[in-house]
Amino acid sequence: MTRAGIAPELVERGDLRLDLCAYMRALEAALDVSRDPGLGLRWGEHVGTGMYHVVGHLVEHAASLADGIAMAVRYSTLLAAGFEPQLIEQGERATLRLPYLVGNSRIVSFTAELALTAFQRMLQQYVGESARSARACFAYAAPAHAADYERIFAGAACFDQPFTEMQFPRAWLAQSHLHANSELRRLLQSHAEQELSELVHGGRFSERVERVLAQSDPRALPSMNDVARRLDISTRTLARRLQAEDVTFPELVESRRATQAKRLLAGRRMTIRQIADVLGFADTPAFHKAFRRWTGLTPKQYTASVSR
Repeated sequence: MTRAGIAPELVERGDLRLDLCAYMRALEAALDVSRDPGLGLRWGEHVGTGMYHVVGHLVEHAASLADGIAMAVRYSTLLAAGFEPQLIEQGERATLRLPYLVGNSRIVSFTAELALTAFQRMLQQYVGESARSARACFAYAAPAHAADYERIFAGAACFDQPFTEMQFPRAWLAQSHLHANSELRRLLQSHAEQELSELVHGGRFSERVERVLAQSDPRALPSMNDVARRLDISTRTLARRLQAEDVTFPELVESRRATQAKRLLAGRRMTIRQIADVLGFADTPAFHKAFRRWTGLTPKQYTASVSR
């Protein structure tokens, strides 16, 4: 963590949540130190339920696989921001999709490996070894350690897919968990709801504004008036609250656009022109100018720096 620029004393706190930029730095440092390109697979295979905080315990005591997935989806932000899973049911197939894990970067592959390996373990709790027949799709090229994917996913891993996701028979959703404890589930969910409420409504006011911006189309970010309306306060109160935290609304908007630009560039799935369009810039030169102002680097220099 020190290598990632994160104070060690913060890590000792049980309630620490890294923002996206800090999360990316921590993963880069972990991959550098371990020198293991398949670190996400190793973690996914061996970490215990406790790593996933209250969400992991909730899934263990869910009434059914569908209930467990619903818990994971609802409380995913307690684990990390920016990787919200989606359950898609279509015909006889169900899909758990991680829509933002796309692109050939170490951070994307690590997070995708960890998430789908963990989800396969979750499936095993409900359907046993049949879980190994679930199709694991990864939205990036096959890595050098693809043989590890074949071992873990029993030959059902595929690469260069549109999305990172796990596909499985829809009928599995009705499977119940033999060791589920309904009373413990109720207590765990009450705790999770309290944490979610504190995350959404508590903390710094600027963080609440950032969450509104993060949920908005980057090509049409809401105005200050729109954000104030969503937070059920006046624009004047919003400005005063942000001033008290020594930040302005335009600075938060710029920070949001910069974060999104970094994520898209790191994913390496879109051209710079496409990214400029997605972020609402009039043209590529305008995006270049803004990105250099945010980071001190050109988009190409930044892409090279995260593709080591």
